[in-house]
Amino acid sequence: MVTVYTITYNEEVILPYFIKHYRSRFPNCRIVVYDNMSDDRTVEIAKENNCEVIFYDTGGKLSDSKYLDIKNNCWKTATTDWVLVCDADEFLNINEQDLIKEFENGVTLIKSEGYNMVDKREDTSILDIENVKHGFRAVQYDKSYLFNKSKIREINYAPGCHSAQPKGEVILSNNRYLALHYIYLSEDKMVKKYLTFAQRLSEENKIRQWGVHYLKSEAEVRRDFKNHQKREDLIQLI
Repeated sequence: MVTVYTITYNEEVILPYFIKHYRSRFPNCRIVVYDNMSDDRTVEIAKENNCEVIFYDTGGKLSDSKYLDIKNNCWKTATTDWVLVCDADEFLNINEQDLIKEFENGVTLIKSEGYNMVDKREDTSILDIENVKHGFRAVQYDKSYLFNKSKIREINYAPGCHSAQPKGEVILSNNRYLALHYIYLSEDKMVKKYLTFAQRLSEENKIRQWGVHYLKSEAEVRRDFKNHQKREDLIQLI
């Protein structure tokens, strides 16, 4: 019923949770991982869990233009009507029964309601995603993740893929489904990710100001992480 597409670079930590999330909701889903030459266990984990892996090489650089091209086109060869396009830390909370009902109502594109998820524990050195239940509203993650490719001819994501201009028979769901962005999970891992991605930013990214939030200093990343843990608007979502 659904083909799930994601893009990875060194996502060995969160990928098992990602696979479990979508396979528990769509047991027969095909998961396709576009991997940017990871050097950790990402590819092994994907293959061990019967995911299809497609490699793409950007010469060791973080290239949002390539990322955008993949997301705008990867789903076009899917053999399922429904396709779900997301990052490895984006978990859309919808299941097969929900989608069948939406299809019966003529819906072709599922609306989402985004939240940034935060681990509130003082010690986040050991990742515990399944017990991260709180988050805060993040409208930039109200993305067009899930749509019917037999009705939507083009999704037309903008850079960053936070917005889209779909073309075709666009009928939005009345329901909004939670889109949980698992970002503030481990202070040390977040620092490592920012430092790594800062080093990998392509010249095009820098010129176009894409992904430049990764250029924050270690002190800024740590301060931001702790500040989000203390937010007064954190709500329990799961």
